[in-house]
This record gives sequence, C-alpha cells and structure tokens, in this order.
Amino acid sequence: MFLFDIIIPTYNNYEELKNCLVAFEHQTIKNFRVFVCIDGSTDETLSFLQDYTYKASYSIRILQHADCQNHGRNATRNLSLPYVESEFLIFCDSDCVPRKDFLQQHHSILKQNNTVSIGEIIYQNANTNLWAAYLHTRGKRKYKNGQEIPFTYITTGNLGLPTRFFTSIGGQDATMKSYGGGDTEFAYRLHKKFSCNPIYNASAISDSVMGKTIPFALDQMESFGQQNFVYIRKKHPEFTSIYKAHLLTKSSLKARLFQCGLHPFLGIISETLCSILPISFATFFVGHAVGSRILKGYKKSTL
Repeated sequence: MFLFDIIIPTYNNYEELKNCLVAFEHQTIKNFRVFVCIDGSTDETLSFLQDYTYKASYSIRILQHADCQNHGRNATRNLSLPYVESEFLIFCDSDCVPRKDFLQQHHSILKQNNTVSIGEIIYQNANTNLWAAYLHTRGKRKYKNGQEIPFTYITTGNLGLPTRFFTSIGGQDATMKSYGGGDTEFAYRLHKKFSCNPIYNASAISDSVMGKTIPFALDQMESFGQQNFVYIRKKHPEFTSIYKAHLLTKSSLKARLFQCGLHPFLGIISETLCSILPISFATFFVGHAVGSRILKGYKKSTL
C-alpha cells in the first residue's frame, strides 16, 4: 500500500500541471501515487497525461467526470473517493510546484495522531501581484510554524490528512460548483467528526505564481457572498463564525454597525486605494474590500 495518495484537480492548465507533476519526480519520499482529476479540460491536458504516465517514475491515475464536463473542484477531487486507500492523503493544486521535501515535511506532522498538516504556498510574484501579497498576510500566516491553528484556516491547495478523514465524510460537497467556501465547509465537517488538530506546517512548501488580479478576485468574493456563503449558512446554520456570518446576516446594533463599515461606498474607496497605492500599503485595504464584496453579494441573495 502507498504511504500517500495525492489528489491534483486540474482545469485547462496543462503547462502548470506538467511542472507540478515533474516536481513529484524529485520527492525524498517515493512511496506515493498521484490521482490527476480532470475537471472538463478542453486543452492538451489529456493527451499530455496519456503520454506522461508512461514516462513518470511514480504511479499516476487519470480520472475524469463521466460527461467530461466542468463540475467544479469539489466534485473533481471527489473523483478519487472510490480509489484512495493510502494511509495519508495530500491535496495539491495543479498550479503549485512542490519542493523536494514536500511529502517528508507533511509526514513529519501526519505521523502524529489525529492531525491535519496545513502546508505553505509561496507565490513567487507576491512583490508584484497584490492578491498574492494579501494571501501572504492572512489566515495561517498569523501563526508560527508548528502551531495548532483554527480549523477555518484549512485549505486544500496544500494539505495533508489521514485518508480516512476524507473518505468517512464523503469528501467535499460536490453541489458547491461556484467559487468560494468549499474548503471551509469541508473543514467544518472534519472538525465536527474528528475534532482534529490542524497544524500550520510552513516547512511543507509548494511554489506558485498568482494570476488573479484584484478586480477578478473581488468579483469572485461577491459571487461567493451571493451563492456559496448563503448555501453554507443554510446547510450549517450553527456555523456562525464563517466569514463573520453572525455580523453579516443579523440585525443587532453591533451587526448593523459592522455592516455600515462595509458599505459599498466604503468598499469602493478601499478598492480605489488598492489600485493606486504601493503593494506594501495596499494590502491593508484588501481585507476590507473583500468583506464589502461578500456583504454586497449576500445582500443580492436576499432581494
């Protein structure tokens, strides 16, 4: 049996996928298998994989949706559910390039009991891409390497966990096709069932290049507020801490003051500052712009 099964979802980015897969050739731990889960790609992904699987030094299995259409990352990762059987599971985004000790560093955490290893994605263009710079300041980055962190900071771009965690809760919620919240919903169900200990593993590194612009990322956050945020609130009404739902959706005095602070006009000011300030200063305003857009999307859903 393999020590690791690695799940890599991909959609129309075979050049990035190629770099990701080649990097796994150089891992210090060799006992692993890769599942490449194709989400309806229409580029050269499939032909590349059909050729590469014969050349790779490790086992690769190609999985696709029955209709070969796009179903979103959650459903795409779930393609692996019938087949994973290793002791541990790794989620790795296809635009990430794992460093040679990537699996070894995850294993150093996972061999402890009941743990989840939350790895690090380092964006090589964080000095020129504001969204990348913002991501480098938030979530798990507020904690020290090796520290236990809140489950809400679990993300699947670089994540290690016992395989039984994934299979016993039925994987990710495949009905969430649009952007945002899929990882948080998955993390909440993990937390409820296993009360696992999420560890920030800053030594399990994959490198990437961020392609999103701030306008594109904020449009995605607004879409999240209108769709998946509402869905998660209905599915898990007791999960009030998700994106400050207790303040975004209520009408108490505290909630109203919070919502006033995220008024669209103030959000536009933050977005404008993001577009004109140097990145080192602009990062301070991205979070406010994100919150404003989530609230804007949520308000649309209530009309």
